[in-house]
Amino acid sequence: MSFKLFAVSWLFVLLVFCIKPETGWAHAYPVSSVPQDGATVSSPPREIVIRFTEGVEIEFSRIDVKNSGGELVSLGKVRQPAPDTLATELKLLSPGVYTIDWQVLSVDTHVTEGRLRFTVGPGRK
Repeated sequence: MSFKLFAVSWLFVLLVFCIKPETGWAHAYPVSSVPQDGATVSSPPREIVIRFTEGVEIEFSRIDVKNSGGELVSLGKVRQPAPDTLATELKLLSPGVYTIDWQVLSVDTHVTEGRLRFTVGPGRK
């Protein structure tokens, strides 16, 4: 086999793995969230909504929202408005930084977890 053919073959293999990695790994990861990860919002959200790359099993999934002091501010009940989406209601939030710790069991039976953050800024006058 010539070096040129060998190099082209390896480039093709690399492209296959790099074009759309989430389909190759097939685990549930956030596609979007409300509020968005890293966002600063002027009014406190009443709920957190996270949409994932694939469907998730609500019975084995959780969303915990905490303030900067580590106090839980989510109300604990997670609901599933769509097969790939989870939501949870929140207590009334004051200005500050909040973390969203999530863990889901995807329909492909893999557990994934992560953390998102958002800030509630001072309200408008």
